[in-house]
Amino acid sequence: MPNNNSTEITPEVIDLVVARLEALPPNVAMSVGDKGSFDLAELIESVKACDEVGKQIIEMQLLYLRSLKELTPAE
Repeated sequence: MPNNNSTEITPEVIDLVVARLEALPPNVAMSVGDKGSFDLAELIESVKACDEVGKQIIEMQLLYLRSLKELTPAE
């Protein structure tokens, strides 16, 4: 995944992403590329471990949050 807005993965970033994941319904599952499907507990575990899947989830969440600042208010 291209990383144009590289951010150091600090404990605060991990906590932010974990909090966002914990806000999802407990039955959520995500497919992560060729790594397979993961339930919410597995995603949170990967983010906390900062493994390959966790880093992809972190980057995805950060890209989403950064995109919000690009939105323009409706007129």
